[in-house]
Amino acid sequence: MPHYICVTCGTQYPEGAQPPAHCPICEDPRQYVGWEGQRWTTLDALRRSHRAVFHAAEPGLLEIGMTPDFAIAQRALLIQTRGGNILWDCIPLLDEAIAQVVSVLGGLSAIAISHPHYYSSMVEWAAAFHAPIY
Repeated sequence: MPHYICVTCGTQYPEGAQPPAHCPICEDPRQYVGWEGQRWTTLDALRRSHRAVFHAAEPGLLEIGMTPDFAIAQRALLIQTRGGNILWDCIPLLDEAIAQVVSVLGGLSAIAISHPHYYSSMVEWAAAFHAPIY
């Protein structure tokens, strides 16, 4: 069964035979549900339609995004430290290209999420890199 991802905000939900009835993130008064109503996709579908984008913001800081833009166009920050790499926020996409780059750079020691719009596919990231989520 797939883990459905909200098309509006990019949050991934537990696996199910059908998409969730609603997205609590989008139903928050500060967010919205689009005119088309609640829409869902899956990580496999994103892997077919999107690709990773990497940008070295400065030494030791790598921005990870995806193209074309998806949801609220989240981007994650890979902070490289001597004590281990930290992923600040997540993006909905995790594919082989992203996993390879992050692995070559030393993997992840931890994932820090700033707020709900960046939950995205954090469980996928944590499992792939055996990293705790804070």
